[in-house]
Amino acid sequence: MILAIDVGNTHIVTGILDNCGEVLLSFRVASNEKMTEDEYFSYLRNISKFNLIDIKAIEGIIVASVVPSLINIFNFLGKKYFDIEPIIVDLDLNLPFKFDDGMNYSGFGADRIIDIVQAVTEYKEKNLVIFDLGTATTYEVLKEGVYIGGGILPGIEMSINALFGNTAKLPKVKFSTPESILGRNTNEQIQAGIFYGYAGQIKHIIKKIKEIVDAPFIIATGGLGKILSAEIEEIDVYDSELSIKGLYTLYQKNKNRVGN
Repeated sequence: MILAIDVGNTHIVTGILDNCGEVLLSFRVASNEKMTEDEYFSYLRNISKFNLIDIKAIEGIIVASVVPSLINIFNFLGKKYFDIEPIIVDLDLNLPFKFDDGMNYSGFGADRIIDIVQAVTEYKEKNLVIFDLGTATTYEVLKEGVYIGGGILPGIEMSINALFGNTAKLPKVKFSTPESILGRNTNEQIQAGIFYGYAGQIKHIIKKIKEIVDAPFIIATGGLGKILSAEIEEIDVYDSELSIKGLYTLYQKNKNRVGN
C-alpha cells in the first residue's frame, strides 16, 4: 500500500491506496504547523484501524506540501514509524508533462503538480483545463501535454472570510447552493452573491481560455468544487480524488529514485 499526503493551507488530505492505485481510504485533518509526527500518526492509526486497514502494509510514502514547515514532520513520520524516506513532490521529479518555452515556473506549487500529473495521465489525448477549488482557486491549462499557463484567485472561503472580516455587520455564512439568486435576508444574499459571482468568474475564465485552446476538457477538483460543478455546465468532470491519485501516479514514476 501507498500512503499519499497532500498538505494544503487549510487541510491535510491523506489517502491510502493499494498497489493498483485504488483509493482504500481518504480523510482530512486541519493543517497545523504545531502538530508533531506523533500526533499525525495517531490520527492515521486510529482512522485506519476504524476502517479495518492495516497500516503496517504501507511500503511507500509520498508527500505534496504547500506548507514548507510541515514537510519535515512527514519526513520524521515516515522514518520513525515506517522506516521509509518519503518522496517529496517538487519539479525535480520525473513528470509526465513539460512547461512551455519561456515559462517561469519558479515556485510552482506541489498541489498544482499532482493535479496536472493525474489529469495528463487519465486524459492523454486532450487539451486540459484543471480547476482546483481550495483555499485559493487555481487553474492550469495544458495544450498537447505542455503547460502553457494558468491563474490563481482567492478561494471561496477566503472571499466569505473577507466579507466577514472587513465589515462591521455582515455575518459569516456557510458556502452552499442558494435557493435563488435573489436572497430574502442578509445570509441568503451573501450566499447568492458568492455562489453566482464565483460561478460567473469560472465561466468567464473558461470562455477566455477557449479563445486560446481548442476544445479543452475541463476538470474540477477541491473541497468546494462539487457544489460549483453542478452549476457550471462547461465543467466536464468533477474528481474529488484527483490530487490523491496524482500522488500515487507520481510515486510510481519516481519510486526507484529514492531509497525507500
